[in-house]
Amino acid sequence: MNETLLQRLTIVIFSYNRHEYLKRTIKYWSKLNVKLLVLDGSDTKLDDPCTNQNNTKYIYDQRDLYNRLLSSINYINTEFMILGCDDEFYLPSALSECIKFLIKNSDFSSCGGCALSFRTFNKEVFGAIEYPNLKNLCLNHNDLSLRIKSHFNNYVPAHLYSVVRSSKWKIICKNVFEKEYSFFAAWELQIEFLIMVSGKSKIISELMWLRNKEVPSIRGTSPSMSNNVLISEWWYEKNFKDEKNNFLNKMEKISNELSTDQNFKFTKNLISELFEVYIDNHSRRKLIGKKFYKKVINLIPLKLKRFIKKFLFFKKIERNKTGTLLREAKKLELDRILVNYNELEKITRTLLH
Repeated sequence: MNETLLQRLTIVIFSYNRHEYLKRTIKYWSKLNVKLLVLDGSDTKLDDPCTNQNNTKYIYDQRDLYNRLLSSINYINTEFMILGCDDEFYLPSALSECIKFLIKNSDFSSCGGCALSFRTFNKEVFGAIEYPNLKNLCLNHNDLSLRIKSHFNNYVPAHLYSVVRSSKWKIICKNVFEKEYSFFAAWELQIEFLIMVSGKSKIISELMWLRNKEVPSIRGTSPSMSNNVLISEWWYEKNFKDEKNNFLNKMEKISNELSTDQNFKFTKNLISELFEVYIDNHSRRKLIGKKFYKKVINLIPLKLKRFIKKFLFFKKIERNKTGTLLREAKKLELDRILVNYNELEKITRTLLH
């Protein structure tokens, strides 16, 4: 790990009503030479000494998620940034490698690493390979539309939680979070699209990201994070026609502002075609599955649902006795993905503590 490189990074943590996880995250980063920006929208302010760490700027702001993330542009003064959840972990050595790669490759706008998920059970930390399609992902086409098509044809959230140049993030953030759209997780797809516009991207062959599977994702902090309207429904629904037109106008404006290719201009038609690549390859299949899943789930009583969930988790552990986090990491290593075991063991101790 190169601590000098970490000085050039701000980790932006958004949090909502999960102070125990947030305290754990702040303490994890407290001894490392990285800047931590915490945007806490919880019902109550976190009253804990950890918020006074030298490397931490804690902002208590009860506005919605969009307004909080929009405010991040006022506090980031490092060359690079990365978005983080309040309950997850990054490996510092992998972050350093991402920064090093971006310094050497000015035509790349983002760089990330591979991921594992984790869950604690019976005083052990279990893991699983998360987003296997991240492995060897390199979107380095010179043609902007080809780069985005390639990403949306085989979609994986490769950029939302990657190291990004702060100058690009501020432009993206300022435009994306000034208006919210009605389909679920609109900001994720906008950011994924716009980072591709900003430059090329790469996932290094190193474990960087640990995703928490113990608790549900944060929901309800903004309309697009609480509704169930998928983009495939929203895109073709007549009731959203004006909103969709506004969306395309805004994406055209931001894309042409971000693009470094002076010979290439985005149009509304092109942006529409590119989003339809995502819809055709990902969201429509998800919509069909969602409708079938809802019909089945609605027939099951709540108590039985909870029992089934626990039973399936226990059986999974019984079947996969080698599923501890460290052993799952060794599977990554067999697949030629570098793992820093000292850092991983530190995270394991943090989780068990």
